[in-house]
Amino acid sequence: MEIVETFLSIQGEGKYSGKLAIFVRFAGCNFNCVGFGVSKCKDDKIFVGCDTIRAVFVKEFASTYEKYNAKNLFEKINFLKKDFNPIVVITGGEPLIHYKNEEFIQFICLLLENNFCVHFETNASIELDFIKYSMYKDCYFALGVKLSNSGIIKEKRINQKALQNFKQYAKDSFYKFVLDENIILENKALIEIKEILQLCENEVFCMPMGSTQEEISKNALSVAEFCLKNGYNYSDRLHIRLWGDKEGV
Repeated sequence: MEIVETFLSIQGEGKYSGKLAIFVRFAGCNFNCVGFGVSKCKDDKIFVGCDTIRAVFVKEFASTYEKYNAKNLFEKINFLKKDFNPIVVITGGEPLIHYKNEEFIQFICLLLENNFCVHFETNASIELDFIKYSMYKDCYFALGVKLSNSGIIKEKRINQKALQNFKQYAKDSFYKFVLDENIILENKALIEIKEILQLCENEVFCMPMGSTQEEISKNALSVAEFCLKNGYNYSDRLHIRLWGDKEGV
């Protein structure tokens, strides 16, 4: 398994914001959200996408990854855990592109068997087979369904059956939408969120777009007011507020 980074921090987003957490960032993604406009330079090339570019452009950043099998990755988690009781956040990229992989499954099972609370961060576009792979029923899922501001076409970013499966089978799940001032002012945010809720009801958290403290601050008030007006939950992005675009925190 190719791992971009592992670290102990706090969960900065969504329903479980503030929780002590070990993050395991897997390489690979089925999207490249160019609409988010985050850029990173490597070997004189500029890559544009979300705030986890190094996990998305696998070919270009492969030399920066660490390789683990299930046992060794679990040992790394135990080392990071110390004497604490953190949740374990499986993230990416898009971690569920690996959900059928035997080493990945073994790793998740090791975590669950040893009483870790396992949380996934996913774009929710992949239909997870909870019946065949029943261990995922014991996991939590933050469903970061992408809206039009991501630059991903609607047919790729919204999977109704996948959303319904998360809602029906997961231990807990919730929506986590990234909003900027423009998508709110153009009324696209409300229309698109309501459309997703018509496909599958779930708890809604809205977050300001941005990969730096300045960008978060620019969008935060608009997003908070949007939540107040429409009855949604607001989620800040605490890790960016505290550390900016620094990795490993």
